[in-house]
Amino acid sequence: MSLFLLTGCSKEKDEDLNQKAVSEVEYFSSKLINVLNSLNNITFENYQMVAEKTELNAKSAQQEKSTSSGSTQNQGEQSGSSGEDSSTSSGSSSEIGGDSKGEAVSIISSKMAPNTILTPQTTDVDWGSIKNDMENLYFAWNTVILDLYKLNVSSDDILGFSNSLDVATNYIKNEDKQNSLLAIAKLYSYLPKYMNVISEDNAQKNVMQTKSYILNSYSLVGQDAWADAQNEISKADETFRKVTTDVEFTSENSYKVNKTYVLLNELKNSMTMNDKDIFYIKYRNLLEEINEI
Repeated sequence: MSLFLLTGCSKEKDEDLNQKAVSEVEYFSSKLINVLNSLNNITFENYQMVAEKTELNAKSAQQEKSTSSGSTQNQGEQSGSSGEDSSTSSGSSSEIGGDSKGEAVSIISSKMAPNTILTPQTTDVDWGSIKNDMENLYFAWNTVILDLYKLNVSSDDILGFSNSLDVATNYIKNEDKQNSLLAIAKLYSYLPKYMNVISEDNAQKNVMQTKSYILNSYSLVGQDAWADAQNEISKADETFRKVTTDVEFTSENSYKVNKTYVLLNELKNSMTMNDKDIFYIKYRNLLEEINEI
């Protein structure tokens, strides 16, 4: 009886470690996708906060200040009379800066603006944020690497990720966008290998492998390597078909699986145009949907 209890306890610990490792790999999946998208300012958010700077002469600025002060005072009186908190905030704000010598001053305001691929709010890469994300991955990897070893993941695949992480970080440190895209996609390609060992869910494995092929294609489009990118999408299509034929999984997730399959083929069919913007639009829609599976 004692032997049975110890064996059962050990099995439960192994299952807990497997589930922990799966969550860790999914965390890396989310973070690496975010870094890849950030390199082209692709986001799943429809709107973003943008800053606008307006130059005014001293007279106009003073009028603006007076109007703003009067408005704030009136709001305070109204909220005070109604018993409400006067520290509410709106969707936009402004700040007036300058000197008192009659020179021009600037007004910096912020507002919510549509965030689209065809009319982006900015084309500048936020390297500071990306570098921070990459450095944080090192802290997470220190824990994940131990769990993967315990679960008998190939030491070559673990070492390969470590080396690729260093390569990708070096490109990002030097703000080399094109090579960063390729290096992060390669880094992601190790995650399906880990999932094949630590997960028993075949649909989960195939979904992550499909994502990897999609991300490979995305990184190759950045190099204008359309033929190679198209080949990766064909691999994604072939792999995702295994998900669609998983009867049990599909019966529980039919809408998401069917929609993902349609969007994957939409992306595949659009690649004959060799148009990056069209590709990025369909890529974003596909990735947003497959992330929900």
